[in-house]
Amino acid sequence: MHADNFYGTDADAMIQDINEDITVLTRFSGGHLDPLRFKWKSRVFDVDRVTGKWEEREGHFKLHHFAVITKEEDYYELIYNTRTMDWMLSKTDLEG
Repeated sequence: MHADNFYGTDADAMIQDINEDITVLTRFSGGHLDPLRFKWKSRVFDVDRVTGKWEEREGHFKLHHFAVITKEEDYYELIYNTRTMDWMLSKTDLEG
C-alpha cells in the first residue's frame, strides 16, 4: 500500500509537523474515543474517517493518536493526552 492511499492524500503532499492545541468534538462510547470534528485556526473540520489509531505511553498516561481524513480529503494526525485531557494537532498535509 502506498502512503498516499493510506493517508488519502496526493502523492506530492508533504506531511508537516504542527504541534498546536486544538478543540475536538469527541464521541466516548464503549471505552473508545473517536474524534468527530475539530477546530484549528478558527476553522472547523469534519472528520470523514479514521485511517489509523495507536497509543503511546508517557509514564502512567497514554497518548491516543488518530490519523484522520476530513471531508475535503485532507490528512491530519490528532493526539489526545490522558494526563492533560487536551487534544493536539500533530501533523497535516496542508500548509499551516
